[in-house]
Amino acid sequence: MNKIFWVGPFPPEVHSVGDHAQTLAVEKFLKKNFSDYEVKIYYRSEVDQFFREHVEPDDLIFLHSGGDFGDLYPDWHAIRKQIINKFSENRIVQLPVSVFYGSVVNYEIDKIFFSGRKNLTILCRTPESAEFLRNNFGCRVEFFPDFVFSLKVPVFNSVRRGKLAVMRCDAESMYRKTVPNKLRKGRPLRMVVDFLLDLDAKKRLMKVFADNYYVKDVQMTDCDITDENRERVIYDTLRFYSRFESVITDRFHGAVFSFLTNTPFKFVGGKIKKKTTINLSLDFDSYFKKFRNLVFSDNSLSPTPEIAASNSLLELIKSRRSTRKWNNKSVEPDTIRQILEAAIYAPTAANLQATRFKVLTDQKDIAFVCQNTSPWFRNILPNKAILVFYDIPKLKVKDWTERFVWQDTACAMQNMMLLSEFLGLKSCWASVNPDQAKKIKAHFKIPKKLVLTCMLFLGYSDITVSLKSKHQGRSIMRSFKDAVLGDY
Repeated sequence: MNKIFWVGPFPPEVHSVGDHAQTLAVEKFLKKNFSDYEVKIYYRSEVDQFFREHVEPDDLIFLHSGGDFGDLYPDWHAIRKQIINKFSENRIVQLPVSVFYGSVVNYEIDKIFFSGRKNLTILCRTPESAEFLRNNFGCRVEFFPDFVFSLKVPVFNSVRRGKLAVMRCDAESMYRKTVPNKLRKGRPLRMVVDFLLDLDAKKRLMKVFADNYYVKDVQMTDCDITDENRERVIYDTLRFYSRFESVITDRFHGAVFSFLTNTPFKFVGGKIKKKTTINLSLDFDSYFKKFRNLVFSDNSLSPTPEIAASNSLLELIKSRRSTRKWNNKSVEPDTIRQILEAAIYAPTAANLQATRFKVLTDQKDIAFVCQNTSPWFRNILPNKAILVFYDIPKLKVKDWTERFVWQDTACAMQNMMLLSEFLGLKSCWASVNPDQAKKIKAHFKIPKKLVLTCMLFLGYSDITVSLKSKHQGRSIMRSFKDAVLGDY
């Protein structure tokens, strides 16, 4: 019997009811829909044991869901990446997550890491997270509801009185950690608002509610949540929600629990989810019925429709993206020759024709160059590299014409990148500082008269791109209005 390795549920000493509700929901779902598989569960405290498991090629790996995709919880995210690396030949499904990146550098590193993962499917529990990853990560990304929505909740015949504010107190909180200790039953909501750090959240809260609230982070328990008491704790919490007329919460599962108990609620978001919307009109059952088909459907990556439709030079220019991850397919010498020919025919100031090129094919040479440029290339090597030089003696008079050095080599680089894209290759422009350029020139015994201005890294890639992708946190789409001065 094949196995499902379900890795990452929280251990009992983690007291978050929402996280354990996911464990309960996934457990019930797998028993019902994957009865032909042996399900092996490894809590986050048991990951080392999982790494020692013998995993067969046909075994599935499910990574537990939560709000921890990105760099807010770096320890678990690093383990997630280790699992994906170690078991890259297995079909891996990241169960529904929310996404947060506080660092542009971490985001760019992950764009490279997750791209081209043919056996990986990332499920995002909000449309915003799904769109963000789909547009920027070159792997399969789908929107899929949180599994807690699949729980069948009994009808609680509670008499509803008052209002409940479920406000969190952790790394995702929008208010100070000391606040919950100072709040008491019957204190005005304004007392909460005064401590909020997010001004937009203050306005939202004050606009929606102005009367008294019972303030409690009921999503956190005082006891360990074990296999024996998990279901009881979760349903006791749901019963508690059913006692109130309405709820205001910044917890994702505070909103989900409100929905499950038919309690009107206002979701104000948290650090991760300030712009999150929860679409309660979805047919959740239809998603869960399709989950198994989704797991086994073809994960092959293909160009997005807008890229596939590129059939003109302008569309090619608009759809080209810098790529920092390549596969092992070799670039043929004839293809390199065409790319060099495009570079040689690039415009040169005063027709000096002073650009020079050196092609690197040996992986040791390419590795040396990659160690002496941007950190993006330290661990992932292109199949080929082209060093671009300028022959300084060609400049007869060294005055303002020194700019020709950079203009001419830039024109050559642009020609090479565009022809590479046309030929189905992916490329990236790499720069060097003076010290790095000196080391590279010495390594390859380049004459002093040649100035190394830049390098082109290229090869074939499994990455797909979207016109909506971002780099360094900024949209790649260009603003015609901002770029063009005046009328034309």
